[in-house]
Amino acid sequence: MAVLSEIVRNVLVIIIVASFLELMLPDGGLKPFVRFVIGLFLLIAILNPALTFLFEEHDFQLKLWDYQPDKAEEEKIIKGGQRVSEDITKKNNEMIREKLQGQISAVAMLVPGVKEVECQVKVGADGAIEKLYLLVQPNDYQVEQKGDKVKVFSDRDQGFSQDEQEQIREKISRVIYNLYGLRNIPVEIEFEGG
Repeated sequence: MAVLSEIVRNVLVIIIVASFLELMLPDGGLKPFVRFVIGLFLLIAILNPALTFLFEEHDFQLKLWDYQPDKAEEEKIIKGGQRVSEDITKKNNEMIREKLQGQISAVAMLVPGVKEVECQVKVGADGAIEKLYLLVQPNDYQVEQKGDKVKVFSDRDQGFSQDEQEQIREKISRVIYNLYGLRNIPVEIEFEGG
């Protein structure tokens, strides 16, 4: 009686899963293969308990569903999985860091008076941003507004004055803080040529 109830239970589970798969699969060339595999599972679900009941001295169990690795093999599998996870995390963190550096550089170049920005992002082992370093290259010109007229001077041969540097630092920091929400991350901004 236990064999019969096991067969019925296994067949019902397979039928429910098969019905769900049939509904989910689109019409096409894949359905016959799925039906074939489901038929094999039905055969295994019926024959496995029946053969075990008829030939008790032989072990006909297909233990793929109930696979239990020994401790050494289990630890090896877990370590391999952790190694793969660490590799994926490292690659993702590197990709995110590179994208973030490009985005921050592009956003910082929108600040008036800034020509180029080179950004370096320091990321911790856990993927969290620890520090931002920006190297700002000033424009070769200075825009001065007086009244309704705008004058552009290109005779600037040195970098920004200290006041201009502080204003640009403040603007870049504010843009980064507001756009990325990096409030507790130190941002170091240096100017090229001074």
